[in-house]
Amino acid sequence: MLNPLVTIYIPTHNRPQMLARALVSAVEQDYSNIEIIVVDDGSTEENFAKVAELCSNYSNVLLLRQSKASGACAARNLAINSARGQFITGLDDDDEFTSGRITAFVSQWFKFSQPSLLCTGYCFILRGGSAIQSGRRAMQIDAARVLHVNDIGNQVFTRTDYLQQISGFDPVLEACQDYDVWIRLILKFGIGYRLALVNYIVHQEHDSPRISQFDKRLRGHNQLIEKYRNVFTPEQLNSQKFFCALYAGEKNLFRLLKLARWRHILVLIKVLYARTMINKSSD
Repeated sequence: MLNPLVTIYIPTHNRPQMLARALVSAVEQDYSNIEIIVVDDGSTEENFAKVAELCSNYSNVLLLRQSKASGACAARNLAINSARGQFITGLDDDDEFTSGRITAFVSQWFKFSQPSLLCTGYCFILRGGSAIQSGRRAMQIDAARVLHVNDIGNQVFTRTDYLQQISGFDPVLEACQDYDVWIRLILKFGIGYRLALVNYIVHQEHDSPRISQFDKRLRGHNQLIEKYRNVFTPEQLNSQKFFCALYAGEKNLFRLLKLARWRHILVLIKVLYARTMINKSSD
């Protein structure tokens, strides 16, 4: 199929002003055969009315509503189970796509031999407007790799039936739900691939909470470690503990270096640099 239907799902909660930007970036993709599913996760009546008005402007947008806030996992799973697309990808309501993201995914998917997922790099917009890019290098991501580190990020492009077969996102996890899904996709369906592209923009310059906060991410990462403790090798487990400490904001550089070993030294340097940039832009 040369022009398959692609579903883009966008969970949202009380942020119609941010959703507007995300929605426009999805609607204005240069790939035409798209359905967009917006799932309102129990917003107030006032904000839901604004969301409904936004969605009514576009013929290819389906709006679903959860009567009470049930979390991003439940919102995403509702969209996944409602999707008609052969392929599916997600977008957070405070982020945006560049215009060629879906075209790149569709054109590249059929060049690989039955991939489990595709992903790309990210552009992070920090306070003050400065930007940092991450994940620009093409990469093959197998089971051994994904159990060491999340090289994928927070969104993938995959077959809709793949996500449905693994039952989507795990609502038990407080955070790292996306990483958990990528692990299960690769364990079940094989190798994933990161393209040498940066076409997803992560907005971190605003004061509104992102879907995953650092404190929740710490608890969620510990849950993830327990979930896969019998799957991780000792080296993979050490790697997970490093990232858990890193996300927790560990200030003891010696402990971080000990956990990082040779494998994650470059990651540690990049994160410390990013934190420096964020602190500067906040001054």
